[in-house]
Amino acid sequence: MVTQKSPMFHAGHQEEGFVLVSALLFLLLLTLIGTFGLNATNMEIQISGNDRIRKEIFFQADGGAQLGLRLLEGNLENLGAYTALNLGFLRESNNTVLIDNPSFVNNEALRLPTDTARDIAYFPAGFDPAAIDAPHTNITVHCQDATPSPGSNLQMVGYQNHADKGAQVNCTVSSQHLGRAGSEAVVQVNWIHVAGLESDGRY
Repeated sequence: MVTQKSPMFHAGHQEEGFVLVSALLFLLLLTLIGTFGLNATNMEIQISGNDRIRKEIFFQADGGAQLGLRLLEGNLENLGAYTALNLGFLRESNNTVLIDNPSFVNNEALRLPTDTARDIAYFPAGFDPAAIDAPHTNITVHCQDATPSPGSNLQMVGYQNHADKGAQVNCTVSSQHLGRAGSEAVVQVNWIHVAGLESDGRY
């Protein structure tokens, strides 16, 4: 006796197979979408992190230039106030300032700062200056001889060819910050010091 399968029973198995394949394809599609979204998110995180590091090292380098200007003015105002200073801390902080070249305003040649050629080094609080990989800022200062301002009566005297009130000292402060993940930024500031106006706060 020959038995024959019901056509409805046979069709039901075909439908179940189609549903299974469709579900697997749908899961595969969801997996691909999830993987793509995860990769896109990781890329956005990396871009955001790199942008943060870029801004961080720029502002650190800019802060180093501002520190160099302050030390420069203190040196010019006090006629070499830092000749005896080697290692010190910024006021009301634990940030370390290392002065490798106490007479930095007398530099004859303009040069960019490096770990081996710097006048001043700045280390944020919590970082040891002796550590090789510590984030830090290198600073160089270059000043030219004093020149008379227009209409001023210039008399050359003493330190850095200092002059009477009104003479100008053209300086360049360069700041290099070495930060995380091998990042580096350099900022250079041109500065004019007007001799004799230090006490007026107009340098």
